[in-house]
Amino acid sequence: MQCALRELHRWRLPLGIWAILSVLAGVAGPFGTFEALAPTARLAYWAGIVGISVSLGLLAVRLSAGLSEWGGIAARSAGSIILALAIHGINAAVFDGWGSWEDLVYMVGLVFLITLMVEAAARLLGPFSAPRPGKAPPERSGGTAEPSPATVFLRRLPSDRRGPLIRIEAQDHYLKVVTAAGHALILMRLADAEAELDGAGGLRVHRSHWIMIRQASGHRRRRGRDLVVMADGAEVPVSRSQRPAARAAGLI
Repeated sequence: MQCALRELHRWRLPLGIWAILSVLAGVAGPFGTFEALAPTARLAYWAGIVGISVSLGLLAVRLSAGLSEWGGIAARSAGSIILALAIHGINAAVFDGWGSWEDLVYMVGLVFLITLMVEAAARLLGPFSAPRPGKAPPERSGGTAEPSPATVFLRRLPSDRRGPLIRIEAQDHYLKVVTAAGHALILMRLADAEAELDGAGGLRVHRSHWIMIRQASGHRRRRGRDLVVMADGAEVPVSRSQRPAARAAGLI
């Protein structure tokens, strides 16, 4: 039941985006589809286009998790090219007279332009959409105490799931945050969580895993892979690129 609920929560946002954009585009009929297609065919056309776009976008986000900024841009650019090719193929099958090289170049340019606009909007709106933690309560001595990075980060979780931070695991475009009080899913990139937790005493040991060093209880090696045993019993893999840092931290 918990797995089913987690999957439903994970897909609720992309499915909602797909449904809303499909209906809006199906009704408005942009790029000449209002005149070229009947209502039912127009809705089916845009449902397919938006579905492919959302699916490729989620795949690009997943593949870019743990990559550098330029690596993420490269992954999203590759997704844009694949999307343009897919739309070009659909248009060639649906519309008479579509399929020339000029049409392909036009589609690639259009998709890249839209991708750049979305990327720019995400960067501009990112600082405003992120939760802003409040100030720490005054100490009894009369001074003020700055909250630790982990304390600030844990404010994203429900109050009954806040506790000593153990580890974070990337799951598609969500993060599974595990604490001594349980776990919760939040919508956030692992790279952003790692930056926010700078100085908290943790380490990124894998493209999909961040751990709190003091919550590690052991080390195992299985089939040539290094695994860090955490306080919650999870065995977190250590990638080859992160092995030197894990060794330096005393994890292996």
